[in-house]
Amino acid sequence: MNIDFRNVSFTYPDKESGALKDINLHIGQGEFVLLTGASGCGKTTITRMLNGLIPGFYGGEIDGKVLLDGRDIREYKSYEIASIVGSVFQNPRTQFFNVDTDSEITFGLENAGVPAKEINTVLEKVTKELQLKNLRGRDIFKLSGGEKQKIAFASVYASAPELYLMDEPSANLDMAGIDALKKCLEKIKTEGKTIVIAEHRLYYLTSLVDRVIYLKDGRIEKEMDGDTFRSMSVEALNQMGLRTNCYFKATDKGSREYKQIADGESLGLRALSIDYGKRRILNKLNHDFYKGRVCCVTGRNGIGKSTLLRTVCGFIKGSEGSIIMNGKSISSKELKKKAFMVMQDVNYQLFADSVLNECILGTEEKSRDMAEKVLEEMGLLAFESLHPNTLSGGQKQRLAIAVSLMMDKEILLFDEPTSGLDYKNMCLCADFLKQLADIGKIVIVVTHDEEFIDLCCDEIYNLADDA
Repeated sequence: MNIDFRNVSFTYPDKESGALKDINLHIGQGEFVLLTGASGCGKTTITRMLNGLIPGFYGGEIDGKVLLDGRDIREYKSYEIASIVGSVFQNPRTQFFNVDTDSEITFGLENAGVPAKEINTVLEKVTKELQLKNLRGRDIFKLSGGEKQKIAFASVYASAPELYLMDEPSANLDMAGIDALKKCLEKIKTEGKTIVIAEHRLYYLTSLVDRVIYLKDGRIEKEMDGDTFRSMSVEALNQMGLRTNCYFKATDKGSREYKQIADGESLGLRALSIDYGKRRILNKLNHDFYKGRVCCVTGRNGIGKSTLLRTVCGFIKGSEGSIIMNGKSISSKELKKKAFMVMQDVNYQLFADSVLNECILGTEEKSRDMAEKVLEEMGLLAFESLHPNTLSGGQKQRLAIAVSLMMDKEILLFDEPTSGLDYKNMCLCADFLKQLADIGKIVIVVTHDEEFIDLCCDEIYNLADDA
């Protein structure tokens, strides 16, 4: 499929500046193109223009034309676009239509009128190729963030569209999941499909991309072919605000010096077991999380990392064992008073009508000046009057992190805080967590982001299947 942007500009409603400004771009049949740049630069907006969500769902002012195989996207019917374009959204929860995984994977095929026997054959093929047999027949609402991302990709892969659009498809995936995604992208590319991916995590795409489009403030700042991108140094990429294009593995060591921790200044797990329904998720965990350190919790998708955070936050009660605080047992009720969690999907915890009011909500004693200072530190002060839902995914993530500082809790928990963050804001987030540890907070972060782990984490607590 051939794609053409001709002098395209777009402005969302109630926004003064355009999300896209005078975009001219041609993507050829079978080309693999990476869209990258800082959070809010326009990557997601380009994907929305290609799948018809702009103007079909998101209103706004459009200038210029977007053409698919020479035909204006606005001339296509929704069902026509659905038959040729497959989209994996930044937040997979927003694209689900079913309550179980099998139905979600085959939903597009059913809508296209594919015979039931053929649908079952495709389901078997897709789940085998994507290594998703363990997710067959599962309740979608009980999946982890990474597992949801896998199902979202599987549903698109099953329909075999001509154009694949993916917005941060690796954001919540573990290393095995990223490897499986890469293998599928390699296969799709050899089939001659056109692929457009908006992404901050670059290393797994390095060998695949034919062209890289670097966006800045809604404009195409730089275009480079795949060979040029592959030859760029990490330092040059970092100067552009981009992450490494090489595989990176963090080391399990204290990466910075921290003051001596007094005995008892910790949150401890004592033979803690956690059940989800009738299924045991985590079994007999024993660990101490100390004040003054940033502890990273790792493990495969679905192992129970988020469940552990929800238990430490007091949202879930452990089935066996206990949690202790400074040497004494602490109840779930007390944990709710002492802990604050930035969730994997921050849309669940943004409630106010403006970015500034979100920071102040529930902290009446805090001053507006403090909220503005925190927003400035997180690079969000310019958006203080905007509704949180108008922010990009990365900006929402930073807002939730800003709120965590305003809450002033002893225990601060972060679930995949760098999903949607570019290099600059990943570094900002890392510095922020280190500052929290330095003022005596207990900081626990769940992440698969190896670059981020190396920047700020003092220890790694890995959850395994026999935990």
